[in-house]
Amino acid sequence: MAGLSKRELLLSLKNATIEACFSVPMLNLTLSQFPFVIGFAVQALAWRSGAIGLLAAVYHLANAAQPPLTNFLQRRFSTHRIMVWGFLLNALPWTFVWVLPWIGRFRDVTFLAIVIVATLANSVCSVAWSAAMSVLVPLSIRGRYFGTRNLIFGFWTLLAVLVAGFAAQHWNSSLHVFGVIYAVAAGARLIGLFFLRRMKFPAPVMERRQQAESLADYLRVFRDWNYVWLMLFVGLWGFALNLGMPFYNVFVLRELPMRMGHLTVLMTLSSLGGLVALRSWGTLSDRFGNKPVLFAAALLWALTALPAWLLVGPKHYHHLYVAYFLAGFMTAGFQLAQFNLMLKMVPTESKAHYISVFLAVTSLLTAAGPLVGGRLLLWLPQQLGTLAGQPLLRFHLLFAGSFILALIVLHVIHLMAEPAERPVGELVRVMRNMREFNPMLGFISLAQFMFTPRGLSRFARASLRSVQQSTKVGEELVGVGWRRLRQPFAPGDKTPPAKRPPGPPRKPQPGS
Repeated sequence: MAGLSKRELLLSLKNATIEACFSVPMLNLTLSQFPFVIGFAVQALAWRSGAIGLLAAVYHLANAAQPPLTNFLQRRFSTHRIMVWGFLLNALPWTFVWVLPWIGRFRDVTFLAIVIVATLANSVCSVAWSAAMSVLVPLSIRGRYFGTRNLIFGFWTLLAVLVAGFAAQHWNSSLHVFGVIYAVAAGARLIGLFFLRRMKFPAPVMERRQQAESLADYLRVFRDWNYVWLMLFVGLWGFALNLGMPFYNVFVLRELPMRMGHLTVLMTLSSLGGLVALRSWGTLSDRFGNKPVLFAAALLWALTALPAWLLVGPKHYHHLYVAYFLAGFMTAGFQLAQFNLMLKMVPTESKAHYISVFLAVTSLLTAAGPLVGGRLLLWLPQQLGTLAGQPLLRFHLLFAGSFILALIVLHVIHLMAEPAERPVGELVRVMRNMREFNPMLGFISLAQFMFTPRGLSRFARASLRSVQQSTKVGEELVGVGWRRLRQPFAPGDKTPPAKRPPGPPRKPQPGS
């Protein structure tokens, strides 16, 4: 925060939240590992499993390829300039999707080129953005801030994917309607760029590095064993999960009586699951540490998804609505804890190349998942027998193997240590007493969103109020961080932080 006033910091946090409300929905519609792009490839382009595996791997391969490009750009531009150009080059290629209906046999190659260019730009931009935010956001409030920020942009992501999915189904998944959807998504990314440029960053973000990082700086990352174990866990978990994950949507659209609209509802439920739990995950990560939250979220994710995907079929598939909700619930905690833990373990003077190496290593391992999964689907027989009165298909075997391998990978996380982490048992005892982690109350919250007459509209108004009042929220968060920085606790000091005077009671809102 060096060089920024308190007001500049809180306004930057506000603009970062507004920027995410435009950028993240666009990324959920355009990143190749997400369901919408895969659904487009299956429905509009009629791609097969091998091509879908390659498409899903592009995002991870781009992350693995970005370190030399990032190093090249850092020698010539500031972190802020890299972010700006990353936004532009990520958005503009998607405006060319509208030409696909008129280019015939070059259609598939053109779409793949669009995906590669846009995804590589986003990978470089992600490294720069992560480095900039790790400098901007005080360590003491990262869990609360990113949890609140993720909750706000999560609603708009949910709404954007829902509208885009039903629009695609209404117009029979034509190339023309997808061209319009992707053009609007690119426009949203450019609006996000406008708010990014309104943010104030410390001098290290705005100025070009005087001394560029060398190959030795990148190799030095591998001497930090705690960081290496974190990279290995995230990469192997990504490999295990992505053996099957990119093919969920292929299975839903081809083997079940579902269409693009049904897949959109499933994606919406996944987003809702994350929104229900995001604030609680942020609070838990600040209180118990990120490693226990990462472990708990990953374990619950694998244990709930394994039976759900093993037992799905043409006769029994309605439980997928619950499975997607739970997957989103756990994914929110996993991603938040992983991001916070990565930033926490990065040395202050070595942010960019630590983050760059992290994305490269984890993405290289993860990229192998969909490629191997696609090959396995080609080798395995179409049907292996029956289970619970339904055909047992090669998809079932792939999905079950994916989650069993993920459970085995969980042992790797115990090899690393996080400063000030608390035991997982303490985390679990607290989770039992939290409403968001009580299954029945969680489903009641979901019912409020989905089935009460004004549930979603209430949630929309609450999200709008959160954005409009984010200066007030940001001031509270910054105030806490400012007090921590100015008056750090001495070792063994048990004095609690000053409490704010009680305000007027708030009217309960859905999901609060």
